[in-house]
Amino acid sequence: MSVIYLTDTAFISILLSAIQSFPWKYEREGRRKPKNVSPEGEAYGLLFGQRIEKSKKRIFNVNVAVPMQILSTGSEHEATPPITHFGRIKIVLDSYPMFQYLGTYHSHPCSKGKSGGLYYSGYSSAERAAALEDAKELQEEVIEVIMGITYLDRQPRRKLSDIHRAINENYCGNYKYSLAAYITDSRDEGLEDLYWVEKLICPLAAGIGNYDLNT
Repeated sequence: MSVIYLTDTAFISILLSAIQSFPWKYEREGRRKPKNVSPEGEAYGLLFGQRIEKSKKRIFNVNVAVPMQILSTGSEHEATPPITHFGRIKIVLDSYPMFQYLGTYHSHPCSKGKSGGLYYSGYSSAERAAALEDAKELQEEVIEVIMGITYLDRQPRRKLSDIHRAINENYCGNYKYSLAAYITDSRDEGLEDLYWVEKLICPLAAGIGNYDLNT
């Protein structure tokens, strides 16, 4: 059984980086992006923490989510970090004994009319290939956390949360998000793939909302 536990600080880093890079055209539909706005699109980052084997469970305890500030390609449909900058972060945090490299995260921004479905919190063939290559190089299974995110015109007035074993759907402010998690399986030849984790635990993702913050 595979379990991902995402700490509050790691979740906040993922959420804020997804909101920071969220495209203006999806937040202010029909209005032109200001000239001084930097390139926008998917957020991308690295995940660190501990791999734990406990009671026949593979637990990935994610303590740190590091947003990649420099990307070689970045748009609302793709985010790719330069290998050199990717390596810098891994080398530095791997030098601390309490942190292991666990995988990556990225966001899937979209307009409110197109939220939902596989693109919103699912992975593409390119993202699958990148995760499997990462696992092959590391000789360890890696995880992929995806945050589908959209912008609502109005803040919901009541608490809306939907918690499944491998996905958390909720909102913060005007942003609605769907947090999903996957794990590679590259142990046996011919079985390489990226699968839903059996359980995603993230207390803050499941509980935060306008209702919680304002009452």
